Amino acid sequence: MPELAYFSPAIRPLLMLLLLATFVHLDLHQVWQGFRPQALLIASTNIVIALGWYALLSPIDVSLGRLYFITAIAPTAAAAPAVIGLLRRNMEYVTVAVILTHLFVGLSVPLFSSWLFEGDRSANPLPMLQSIAILFSVPLILAQLWNRLPEPWRSRLNWRQLSLYIWAILLTLASATANDFIRHEEGLSTLAIAAIAVHALIICVVNFSLGRLLGQWLYQGRLDREVSQSLGHKNTMFTVWFILAFLKPSFALGPMFYIVFQNLYNAYQIMTAHPKASS
Repeated sequence: MPELAYFSPAIRPLLMLLLLATFVHLDLHQVWQGFRPQALLIASTNIVIALGWYALLSPIDVSLGRLYFITAIAPTAAAAPAVIGLLRRNMEYVTVAVILTHLFVGLSVPLFSSWLFEGDRSANPLPMLQSIAILFSVPLILAQLWNRLPEPWRSRLNWRQLSLYIWAILLTLASATANDFIRHEEGLSTLAIAAIAVHALIICVVNFSLGRLLGQWLYQGRLDREVSQSLGHKNTMFTVWFILAFLKPSFALGPMFYIVFQNLYNAYQIMTAHPKASS
């Protein structure tokens, strides 16, 4: 249903609502207690990987370098701590990674995009920074206000269940927008779309694998799964919104395919960690 692309402006408020559903369960005091200085390295590594892809590929193909950059720079997904919890690992560490990567990416992606995507729809970093600041600050403030309400009021709304429906609607609208673009973009062949899928798979494999290696090096293997999840499990809906708002829609295909591969791997992790429960 590519006609649903007409409702693509709803992606931003829905993304803010999804962040609100995440932030209402966030205990800032507990997160601060679980903070590890090495988590700053993970957040900065997320950006370094994206810039590394661009530096490696842009001399060959600038568009390919841009695709790798905007797909790889996505922050850690809000669902990453839940997946780590299912694997019975350290949720606090990944929660810190969620906050730090969103902060780092939110501040850096407008600056880098104005440089790397110069000449595209919008190369001015100030409107980008303003939009991202509103995107994150409003849900965070509303979440703190929500948690001050009386418990009987708060218990009437199941934010975890609601977030699933919001995510499904977001994915539908993003898919419809990408589908609509594919239908109207004459220069985008089936082979080109398949190539973008392969590139997204490469980025996904590298992120999870590099995270595992980095975790083994930093923590002697104790937090290898946590670091892998922090670098590999991406909030791709953030980058899809950013692309549709400021860049060429064709770049949104990279994060869209990334969603498929990261969720396949997450399902595999959960299945192999608890084979009896999954069966």
